[in-house]
Amino acid sequence: MKRLFFTFSVGSLIAIAPLTSFSQKKNVTDAAMLMNKYNPMMGLEPAKKTVTEAKNFIDLAAVNPETAEDMKMHLYRGEIYFALIEVTGMDAMSGKEPDTALMRSYSEISKASFKKVINDPKKSKLKDAQDFINMRADMYFNMGIKLYNEKNFEQATQAFLGAYGVKEFIGEDFKDAYTNTTLSLNFATDSLIGKKEFDKATQLAEATLESMPKNIDVLITLVNINLQKGDPVVAEKYLNKALAIDPLNKQLYYVLGTSYIDLKQNEKAEEALRKAIEIDPNYSEAQYQLGAHLVNWAGDLQTEASNLDYKNPKVAELDKKANEILLKGSQVLEKYIEKNPNEKSVLEILFKTYYRLGDTEKANLYKKRADAIK
Repeated sequence: MKRLFFTFSVGSLIAIAPLTSFSQKKNVTDAAMLMNKYNPMMGLEPAKKTVTEAKNFIDLAAVNPETAEDMKMHLYRGEIYFALIEVTGMDAMSGKEPDTALMRSYSEISKASFKKVINDPKKSKLKDAQDFINMRADMYFNMGIKLYNEKNFEQATQAFLGAYGVKEFIGEDFKDAYTNTTLSLNFATDSLIGKKEFDKATQLAEATLESMPKNIDVLITLVNINLQKGDPVVAEKYLNKALAIDPLNKQLYYVLGTSYIDLKQNEKAEEALRKAIEIDPNYSEAQYQLGAHLVNWAGDLQTEASNLDYKNPKVAELDKKANEILLKGSQVLEKYIEKNPNEKSVLEILFKTYYRLGDTEKANLYKKRADAIK
């Protein structure tokens, strides 16, 4: 998958210790001067050379007591280690094998220094840190908007995720990027599932989950991907993760139930939807979905029975089971219609259902109500 933003992967960078005896304060100044020249758009090799030289100076300053707690040192240390992530991302785009452990280390060091700047009571370098990060976050966010409008939802997801991740370096929760990442991911995975590209959908969703581990919508997406893929074991793993975060999330069971309907796993679909209704007895969407599922399931059983020889003993068994399920469906839909009394299509289903069950009194009641709605 083509990456549009910084990545936690890099080839090895060899730090070359300077052979000079510059003072530690001069090391901070030299690192700052190099970073003032640094621009990721200057090209990979010049950018890499500049930031590697800056790293050599700032590493010396970071371990010397004279400058170890200096806010200017921490500002540039945060910027330099962030820049190392940037140039490594550029390297990865050219196909170079990433070193994820090294990149995580860069990320931790950058965040630790930015945290020092943010928590400094004097706030002397706070604006500088914010400007450095905000410029990059805005770039990724605007790129995401452009890609989203072009309906390139896969890359839009990555761009918004990049914007969200960048802001984390200064401890900020970029809510708009968070929301847009989730929205783009939903469109992207729907398209990929439709094309049966389950591995690609999983890769995108798992990359998102890594940055947003408590995002229920992303977990629901992974549940759905794996159900559509036909892997209920993995789907259950993600469902359990989501339930550990929010054990009373009715939507989780609703999504699980509707996915099981698509997979023709009728008993599991009923169980999941009933759990959603148990959490919220007034959950109309789940009531409608469960009622419709049971009616359709009963219809499938009756069709199966009609295709058998009437002497086959299985016919009676199928008819009995169909009627039992049909009755359960009508009972659920009756609860739904209490809250939605003017839904003509549901009233007509109830009329036909009770007619098939032989309850003419109820059938006529619902037919009359349906006919009264124009």
